[in-house]
Amino acid sequence: MNYIIKGNLRGLLCSDCELPVAGTSVKVYRPSDQQNETRLAVADPKQTFHQVNDDELKAKERLFITQADVQENGDFAIEIDGAKSGYEGGSIDVDWYCGNVPFKIPLPKKDPALQFHITTLQPLYKSTQENAQYARFDYKIDSKWFCRILTLLDIWVVCGYVTDCETKAPIAGVRVFAYDVDWLQDDALGDAFTDNNGKFTIVYPGDNFRKTLLPWLNVEWPAGPDYYFRIESSSGTVLLAEDRTRGRQNDRHNANNCFCVKLCTKGGGEVPWFTSVGYFSITSDIDAGGKTLITKFGAGGTGYGFFGSVKLGGYATKRVPSAPGSVLHYRFLYSLDNVNFSPVTVAQMEGTALKVATRQITWNGTVGFQDVVIDINQPASVPDSIPADSFPNPIPDHVLHPDANGWVRVDQPALDNGFYGSLFYLNTNTIIGGGDASTGLLPGDEVLPVNQKNGTMLYIKFQTTDDPTNPSSPNLNTQALIGKIYVNNWNDVNLLKLQELFNGGGSGCTPVQSAAHANFTADHELMLNWALGVNSNALAHEVHGLPQGNVPRGGFAKFDLVNPPMGFVLDQPFSAWPSCAYSLTLGTVRKLTTGESNDQGRTNQVIFCK
Repeated sequence: MNYIIKGNLRGLLCSDCELPVAGTSVKVYRPSDQQNETRLAVADPKQTFHQVNDDELKAKERLFITQADVQENGDFAIEIDGAKSGYEGGSIDVDWYCGNVPFKIPLPKKDPALQFHITTLQPLYKSTQENAQYARFDYKIDSKWFCRILTLLDIWVVCGYVTDCETKAPIAGVRVFAYDVDWLQDDALGDAFTDNNGKFTIVYPGDNFRKTLLPWLNVEWPAGPDYYFRIESSSGTVLLAEDRTRGRQNDRHNANNCFCVKLCTKGGGEVPWFTSVGYFSITSDIDAGGKTLITKFGAGGTGYGFFGSVKLGGYATKRVPSAPGSVLHYRFLYSLDNVNFSPVTVAQMEGTALKVATRQITWNGTVGFQDVVIDINQPASVPDSIPADSFPNPIPDHVLHPDANGWVRVDQPALDNGFYGSLFYLNTNTIIGGGDASTGLLPGDEVLPVNQKNGTMLYIKFQTTDDPTNPSSPNLNTQALIGKIYVNNWNDVNLLKLQELFNGGGSGCTPVQSAAHANFTADHELMLNWALGVNSNALAHEVHGLPQGNVPRGGFAKFDLVNPPMGFVLDQPFSAWPSCAYSLTLGTVRKLTTGESNDQGRTNQVIFCK
């Protein structure tokens, strides 16, 4: 029996700010205190959390079971092989191992490596049909502990929110810079973009605020930084510039290493910005490698790449912020190397109509709502025009077309002061090709590395202007934050053959008697899962014990259903199958999303008689 514990591990900085502990790991052990195992299993983890000393660590070594890495969003998945470990579902000790370079932050290595005991856990397992038991364990390290640990590692964090000073609405897509007031020269500590909730997190090593022009003069030590901030819009416009004297005030002076702050600016919500790919925020939901960190509305998950057509979302105001009398135009640029960018034009569009806004109009004497769409399959409407009454037809769309350089003009009668939501429908296949990845392969063949099909990173920029015909317009702005998605448009390799159907020149209709050999190949760079299956009206249930897997790149074999290899044991061997018609299938599912829906997989089927 396999046991899988999935969870999330984060450290609290303050009541509404937390930090995923990416780059660390979770370790599990057999309980070291068996006499008090039950009492410890029901104890509050806040009371059991403590640093593991050298003696404890040495005693734990013989009790070690396994460990799991913590991902960028804080998720981890502990997998315990019951047969190999002897574990049968009882209590376990759960430890957090920091190492000496935690949180994927480039710091000087510090000794010793830190490890902390979280709790003795009795997982509440639930059975599945996959010969596995599943349980869940989420934990947030208390801020008193977490900030102390960060101090030991000399890690400093600023976490905060940016809102509109008047409406109190969160402002997404703006860049927050943190500075420290210094004697001779102020220190730039770091910067970060706000997510859709207006939240930002800046993480930096302590040396960033201890810098001086004179290395031997450490005027800051051992005090903390004196914070002041600057906020810039996505186009680089300064929205807030605090005076450096703000850092000398009591609430900012000699700050602790966990510092939480709330900032506000006027009018920041009226700045155009590119915020999302499908449901996923480019600031907080996609990792540095371009893959999704979480599941949103049933799409994505940990480590999902992108494929197909994706919706690029954000906010496009009616007017250019720096020139309120000018109509705003926007476009997207793409690059495969993050250096050379080209406009996204009609050639890269998805042909399906994309609704970008709604208008309120009078139609046939009554007030109604009209969709504003980008659709190259309908004739373009006259800019800002209101359609004439037409009986009894429904209200037609107001249709926009990008120009030759990809610029889209924001419709002025649109509600919500512009386009808020989806802004462009990009077909990634036109930039990053894919297709059949099985060319030249036969069922049962291994896909050698030289033949494996991989994806690539796609970089996306957002631009706005008041004059799309003038590349030198002073109001041409390029958003500093670049969207990054990892795209793989290759089909999964899904090859299946039953040898006996074609032995001796058979046509595929030859009955299968005493022997049955299935050749299969399943491969993809981002494979979610693959599995062989057999179904028939002659069987009480599906045959278990056939090859399957859930890790890239897949699997391949020439599989003997009579004497199965690879350590698999069929619960219903082929020799015991009655005469009937059978379906042998190979199912594969890729770990890919459009940002709104995931790959649904495909099934290859072979029908045969015994």
